[in-house]
Amino acid sequence: MKEIYKIPQPFWSLFQSQNRYIYMESLMLIYDEYLYNDYFLSKETCIQIIAEHFSNRLVDISADDEEEEGDRFEPMATRILNRLLRFAWLKKVEDYSSFRTNIVIPDYSSRFIEVFKTLSDPEGEESSLYIQNVYTNIYSFYHDKKAGIELLKSAMINTTRLNRSLQDLLHNMDRFFATLLEKDNYEDLLKEHLTVYVETIVNKKYSLLKTSDNFYIYKNDIKKLLRQIQEDEDRIGALAAKEGAKGKAKEEVEREVSELIFGLENGMMNMERRIARIDSEH
Repeated sequence: MKEIYKIPQPFWSLFQSQNRYIYMESLMLIYDEYLYNDYFLSKETCIQIIAEHFSNRLVDISADDEEEEGDRFEPMATRILNRLLRFAWLKKVEDYSSFRTNIVIPDYSSRFIEVFKTLSDPEGEESSLYIQNVYTNIYSFYHDKKAGIELLKSAMINTTRLNRSLQDLLHNMDRFFATLLEKDNYEDLLKEHLTVYVETIVNKKYSLLKTSDNFYIYKNDIKKLLRQIQEDEDRIGALAAKEGAKGKAKEEVEREVSELIFGLENGMMNMERRIARIDSEH
């Protein structure tokens, strides 16, 4: 929680602005180019990116009443960039050797921009979520004695995200079935089922669990590996020695591993229940 207090107060003004979606869109554009250019962008490049993106759209940000007087005579792209700088979503770094102003994205800002990107394209985020990722993390942790506890944590994160994705899928199915009941004839019902349910829900989301990457292929192996990790004193000892170099006590490491394994086992059971319900509804 303490990291949140480091965020400048003007940062939150973006969410109060009537033009927040324009600013969010601009931030995602700059962020993509920022990563591509190894975290280095000039001010001119940022303005060009924004200007090109909005060249075919009418954009009006005059509703922001805090706009500085001089900004009103600047091009729209410059005004958007200046606003993001004043909101502290972006920062300027002067390079006096080359007489250039560079734009950087603070760490706290990049985390929020990643959330915007996920919300704007949830399918892109979910497409990389597979039970195989969980299996690979746990398998690598158990068989590679040099591996740290981060692999178990990564498996836990993927398990949590998969469960969330499954829960979203269940909600989507419930909403879809409710819309079918509102159809007046069989033709409309069938069309809705084929174009919306089969194409969108089944092919894009349900297929994540119903392909060669099937949950049932890996679930028993994952459970077996988790039991082996719990019972393997040598593996826990190797991990304790590795984490001990970072100042962690053996008891703390054992407790952390135990909590992660419990969380993974519980996550697998929750996943199994959700998939069984999805099977039943499908």
